[in-house]
Amino acid sequence: MDVIKELQNSEYFIKPLPEKTVIAMAYVPYQNAERLYSPECGIKNGTLFPELNKPFTAACPNGGKADE
Repeated sequence: MDVIKELQNSEYFIKPLPEKTVIAMAYVPYQNAERLYSPECGIKNGTLFPELNKPFTAACPNGGKADE
């Protein structure tokens, strides 16, 4: 059974943005999962949602120090 497909076709699926948006209003889109990690992979990555897996790489100029 594909849980993601079942949710997308259910009454619980929420569109990312409202049908009618207003100019100059900020919106944060709802996240609807398109796929999930396995439980083991989710524990390893700290999330079940691949879209939220944003590893920290520490690739900052000046070693992460503020500009002088």
